[in-house]
Amino acid sequence: MNTAHSKRSLLNAVRTTVQEYRMIEGGTGVIVGVSGGPDSVALLHILHLLSSEMKFWMVVAHVDHGLRPESQDDANFVKGIAEKLGVEFRIKTADVRALASGHGVSLEEAGRRCRYTFFEELRSSVSAEKIATAHHMDDELETFFLRVCRGSSLKGLCGISAARGRIIRPMIKTGRPEILRFLEDAGIPFRIDPTNLQTNTDRNFIRNRLFPVITERFPGFRKTLGRTINTLRGEEGFAEEVSSNLYSKAIAHTDDELIIDVKALQKASVIPASRAIMSALYDFSGSDVRWGQSHLNLIMKVLRSRNPSSMAVLPDGILLLREYDVLRLSRNKPDVAVGNFKMSLAGPCMVEIPGGLMTLSFRLLEEGTQSLSYPQDPNEVYFDADQAPFPITLRFPTPGDRFRPWGLKGTRKLKKVLIDMKVPLGVRRKLPLVIKGEEIMWIPGIRRGQTAPVDRHTRRVLQVSLVRGFPPIHVNTGFHSESRHEPGNQPFGFGTFFFLDSFEIPEVV
Repeated sequence: MNTAHSKRSLLNAVRTTVQEYRMIEGGTGVIVGVSGGPDSVALLHILHLLSSEMKFWMVVAHVDHGLRPESQDDANFVKGIAEKLGVEFRIKTADVRALASGHGVSLEEAGRRCRYTFFEELRSSVSAEKIATAHHMDDELETFFLRVCRGSSLKGLCGISAARGRIIRPMIKTGRPEILRFLEDAGIPFRIDPTNLQTNTDRNFIRNRLFPVITERFPGFRKTLGRTINTLRGEEGFAEEVSSNLYSKAIAHTDDELIIDVKALQKASVIPASRAIMSALYDFSGSDVRWGQSHLNLIMKVLRSRNPSSMAVLPDGILLLREYDVLRLSRNKPDVAVGNFKMSLAGPCMVEIPGGLMTLSFRLLEEGTQSLSYPQDPNEVYFDADQAPFPITLRFPTPGDRFRPWGLKGTRKLKKVLIDMKVPLGVRRKLPLVIKGEEIMWIPGIRRGQTAPVDRHTRRVLQVSLVRGFPPIHVNTGFHSESRHEPGNQPFGFGTFFFLDSFEIPEVV
């Protein structure tokens, strides 16, 4: 193949890919990641040829990882190409080895994070629209083999996407042999990273040992395997549609919390449920956290368990908390009681519970009335003040607490009462108890005890109110969400306990 033909071949292939996926619009800017190796150098030259035709501008971005003594030579080489082509050049120098050690990841992963962070920062600062990387068909096939050997979902086997968000891969349908032929025929120099020729990493082993053997027996395997991957993409698209619908109906998230409707996912088949959860995990954590099958298995186990209360710690310090029909993933630490809170009240007062969770009011009313005897409002209760005189104690629950609920005979374990009423574990730990002697008079916002009922003989009434805070109120609403991406459309709850700033049940949106 002559020089002109190989140039036209690669140019046409890249042009077709850019147009097919609508990667670049006229008048926009593109950040081109260039390491100095053959793939990125070829990408830069091809995009430079297309830039005048398609009316876009470029900035060359290079990251010096500081891993090899000759890395500065690579940077100077890339700078020289940019200057020759008349393209702006930007560089970032990083200590990738220190980043890998500090974040507990591999050198490869640390380098990847560093590059994409720099590319995005540069894109934003120069008001460019896209970031172009030099991934090509061989990279996709290498990734396919890696995931087959390590285990993967259908989505993982679909390889590297041509475009994802602002990231574009114009050479994704071009093989490495075509790229090398273009560079050789055009006499374009490039740098070789000697570590890429080794077989000490899995990807290098596949590239340098496995592919030559397969090519010897199946010379056209790249194209045939590429067609297989395209077929998988079609089936993946259908599966994604099903799981996406489930996601929209059963999962919502804010910046700090991912909320999953347990019942909805329990009813769903394992595959769409698993896919919906995995999509939600990446939406919530971003691409820096690597989620694997072990994490998904743990979440599915908690989701399908009969145990209504479970807790686990996931990657990046994300807390998994099962609260009956709700599964929460949060970046916040679990709520716990504030120390060993205990307070003795000598008389009527207003009390703020430690942590600012609740404010309780204690008032004496001089005239008792029989109509106050039945505790209809869980946020305000009445007692015979002479049967339950001050001092009165406030404290958090302790192991072994027992409670005599209003209207029931005998005592019950407080823990069992709260579990039966489906009070989440995190809420149970921080509920203040109103106590006289050893008797629990009231669990604010939950239930009154049998102590000191108001009757026709009552002369003075003790009124205890929850005037501010977050009483758990049970509302059987079901789940509904119009959009998984817009916080304003997120559901208020899943038919479980909500934390409200007022005592009215809000309209479900």
